[in-house]
Amino acid sequence: MHALAALDLLYSLAPNDAPRPRDPEVLRALTEYEPATAPGLAVPRWFAAACALHGIPVPENGPAPSLAQVRAQLPETYGSGAQHTERAYAQGVLPAEELLTLLPAHRLLLLPYDWRRLAFAEAWRGALARRLRAELGTDPDAWLRLAATVTASEAASEGLTWAELVERARSAAVPAVSAGTSIGGSTRPGTPDEAIGLLEHGDHLWAWPEGTLLCLADAEVVDAVLPRLGPDGPWLLAAYLLRYDRTPRVALDRLLAGRDREALRVLAAQSRWMERSGGVERLVDLDDPEVDLVLLRHWIPRPAVHRIVARSRPGAGRPSLGARVLADWRAGGAAWPAGGSMWLCSAEPDLVEELLEREGPRLGLGHQLLGCLRVFEYGGADRLARLVGRSVLGPSAATVCVKALASADPAGVIRARLDREVAPDKLVRKLRRARSAPRARDLLASLPPGEPVDWAALEAAHAQEPLPYWQDIVRLDGVPEEVRLRYAALLPEPGPDGLRGGARLTRERARYGLGGHFHCAPSTQLDGLLTAGLLDAADLVRLAAPAALLLAYLGSAARRTDAPPDAAEARTVLADLVRCGLGTDPAAWHRVAARLTGLDPEWDPGSTVEALLAG
Repeated sequence: MHALAALDLLYSLAPNDAPRPRDPEVLRALTEYEPATAPGLAVPRWFAAACALHGIPVPENGPAPSLAQVRAQLPETYGSGAQHTERAYAQGVLPAEELLTLLPAHRLLLLPYDWRRLAFAEAWRGALARRLRAELGTDPDAWLRLAATVTASEAASEGLTWAELVERARSAAVPAVSAGTSIGGSTRPGTPDEAIGLLEHGDHLWAWPEGTLLCLADAEVVDAVLPRLGPDGPWLLAAYLLRYDRTPRVALDRLLAGRDREALRVLAAQSRWMERSGGVERLVDLDDPEVDLVLLRHWIPRPAVHRIVARSRPGAGRPSLGARVLADWRAGGAAWPAGGSMWLCSAEPDLVEELLEREGPRLGLGHQLLGCLRVFEYGGADRLARLVGRSVLGPSAATVCVKALASADPAGVIRARLDREVAPDKLVRKLRRARSAPRARDLLASLPPGEPVDWAALEAAHAQEPLPYWQDIVRLDGVPEEVRLRYAALLPEPGPDGLRGGARLTRERARYGLGGHFHCAPSTQLDGLLTAGLLDAADLVRLAAPAALLLAYLGSAARRTDAPPDAAEARTVLADLVRCGLGTDPAAWHRVAARLTGLDPEWDPGSTVEALLAG
């Protein structure tokens, strides 16, 4: 798929007299390229000449489209109707800066759903951010003037581009815009609860130019502009940024630092929209009981629930988080308290006891024993004895507790029986009988809350005989980083911001292939990984895979105006390898061409660029 583009880059870095392909089989294989992957959307001259020499027809890709031809056709909102723009940008025919003079601004205010995975949409945002940084600086008046200009223009349906709007805001009088001026497909929410309700149903159809601009701005700008938007500004920005697949980090940072109560409530209530970008963990890091309570009332990953529950303590002079959850549970009549059975591992004996009283035998033995252990540890022996005497526990749990209370070490007796209940050999036997990935995941989630998984035992069992659905198991939240590193090939492909868990995981996973991420284009992914410092120039040549796609990326990056500097550095590293490893050696060039076109059966296409060029 990328063989022609990969070879074209290699020839651009090679001596002028580097031998061109002569094998007709290689040339015919190269003619099967996809038009969208042709370098610069044109047939390379060296390739056309080589095919002509051997009488092999060249696909009629024609010359590269001119910038005027690309500009003559605006992208449609559906995905296939935007492909001509996507290809022109990805191959460097359409510079990122041209998007500011080409596309109507309202498409960025309400980005079409089908554009979210396209590279040109991300490049459009990046180009606008650079333009605003250069022209508006940190002057809050300039940013607010542009927002008012955009609002007035869009209310009049003028369809101007961002370049035109920036120029108008700089040279014309500030338009009078009423606070209620509405643009977009739906009305802007008027209260935090309205915003939460819209987000609950995935309604991102309201436009807010101030939000669009602040999500592109630097921290100093956000800090200067946000107070000027009045008391509604922080929670509106919180609601607005939740529409992004990649949560705007600067805007989120400033909201978390500002600690506006309503903004934090909106973020916590709809934190699911930030799950891929680590926003949930950032909210938990605040260690704010009000935020924690809202998070528990909505779905968040189990490790986050455990962090919140584990730090709740009674007797701090005011009702603890556990006490508030218990009061809400009693008043609301829900089946479970906010946070669910995770409270069984907490230091909140009132809530633990109520869980045991209500659920009793319906809880597994391990869960009951864990709850009884916590009642003893934080409520004392008398309290545990009274609980047992009310006959709310299952017979096995009650028997263990009676035996424990008669011993010199009640906690040790309960702990020993709980350890046998959660012994890894039991879990391994259940996992081997699992008939589906959801069942395997549920088995690990069904362990008593807070009880650690014995990953060493699971890995040993898997090494002895592979456990079913092991890939799904190691992808679970809360799996230790060292375990995930050992099975990096089974992890999902990183997006432009890397894998949650840090740079080590992202780098290790890059060995097993990039460029196939569902939610973003390869150029967006690789640009992001380089810009974030998760990969560097040498990594693209010596660590990451697959070679053909990475070479094609480096070739297109050379034509793009917004490619990260590390892409150019990677081409420098590559040029040294080409000169030393290939030079003008016909055998070496034939070997590389055969590998790229799949004609070498011994070659693993999932190898690095460095391995591709090696003998």
